[in-house]
Amino acid sequence: MAALAKQKVSKFSALQHGVLNAHRVTSFRIAVPSAGDTEGDPLMASLSSLRYTTRAAVQYIFVCNLFDYARRQFNEIADDVEKHFEQVAGQLRQWMPADSPFVRPLPAPKRLPPPSTLQLAQRWVHQHRRVTAAVIAFLVTGSVGTLIYVRSKNLRHKRRAKRSASGARTEVVVVAGAVANPVASALYLDLERRGFVVYVVASTQEDEQYIRSQSRIDLLPLHLDLVDPFTAQDQLARFRGSLEREHHAFEGAEPHQLKLVGLVLVPDTKSAPAQVEDISSEEWSDALNAKVLNTIATTQLFLPTVIEQKAKVLLLTPSVTPALKPPMHAIESTVYGALEGFASSLSAELRPEGVAVSHFKLGDIDIPAITAKQKWKGAPQPRLKGTPLRVLHDSVFDALVARRPRRTWHVGRGSLAYEIIGDWVPPAVIGWMMGTGVARKATAVEEVAKSEDIMQSSQGSLTWEKVEQEV
Repeated sequence: MAALAKQKVSKFSALQHGVLNAHRVTSFRIAVPSAGDTEGDPLMASLSSLRYTTRAAVQYIFVCNLFDYARRQFNEIADDVEKHFEQVAGQLRQWMPADSPFVRPLPAPKRLPPPSTLQLAQRWVHQHRRVTAAVIAFLVTGSVGTLIYVRSKNLRHKRRAKRSASGARTEVVVVAGAVANPVASALYLDLERRGFVVYVVASTQEDEQYIRSQSRIDLLPLHLDLVDPFTAQDQLARFRGSLEREHHAFEGAEPHQLKLVGLVLVPDTKSAPAQVEDISSEEWSDALNAKVLNTIATTQLFLPTVIEQKAKVLLLTPSVTPALKPPMHAIESTVYGALEGFASSLSAELRPEGVAVSHFKLGDIDIPAITAKQKWKGAPQPRLKGTPLRVLHDSVFDALVARRPRRTWHVGRGSLAYEIIGDWVPPAVIGWMMGTGVARKATAVEEVAKSEDIMQSSQGSLTWEKVEQEV
């Protein structure tokens, strides 16, 4: 410490000596004439001003150097003192024992947690930007190309039912529901065209005549009296017998057996819009009997055969209006909710038996028969065209032949979108969007009349209204 102090004192003495010398340098004078002699002489005036300017510049430079030198000296003194104290502290730590209470143990080094998979991936992407960009471009182009290829392949793929070695039809589909409904009639005609033997459940003579009027060889009516269960069991026994016995396509052909591959339920859930207070109890009873109980009774009759043959069960219901649950559609929403709950419970019961139940939620589908009728009547055409009917036919065929079909199928424009809106958007917002409470009762009655005219083309059993009128 004494040597350090002596060294600093000598540096300070040198600093003082430099200050005195600088003061002497700045005190030099330039011999110039007096002020009286410089009058009228510009050279003498310039020398006089140069004298004072040089002296001020030298003083400014000296002051700046003085402060810089003092700062450097202070920093050196502070560094030397800090190093000295560290040296003394190190000697004391070496001299004192390790178990001394005055010794503070060193803190354990902090260990950083290992990087996560996401952090490693981010580091790799940051380090290999070009490779990452190339991989992303390859995946995007590959995905788009694969999607285009699959869709084009599906369009070119001909969906046809299996046949026997002799060319005879072997797969049977039963369609139950509204016989004259445009969706149902288009569906069983398309299934027959694809190579299935199609049985359509008919509960009246008019329904049987309507089916026979289609003039299709493998489109057959299956009469079932749903009111009398015992009669229906006897009628269904003949259908089971046709599945169990052997058939010959022609004389000398190899025998083959028919196999039930699917039960397609197409109930007519449509109803005329009306307020709840205007719907009588008889109308509720008729709607639930015709649209819900008949579907359940038909399914119960075919369940033993379905389980034995490991056939698929398909339920097709419109879902746009029931998903939004608008006013004046209480019957339709109730019927849809009952059928949806029935399908969910039936699926859970038949899953252990290896039988798949699929619920088709239909949106806006462009049916050529209805579209042509609306054009003929001069009705305004919608801005957005519905999904082609072929998409529904292809989806039904895929569900019938798939090993593990999906539980829920959304077919038709707006099917999935309206379901999401109905589940997540508050009812008040939906009512505001649909203009709830704005239309008066007179307007509602007019809409009911128009809806009834449109719904005449989609009535299932045309005799139900006739029986109602006779009663």
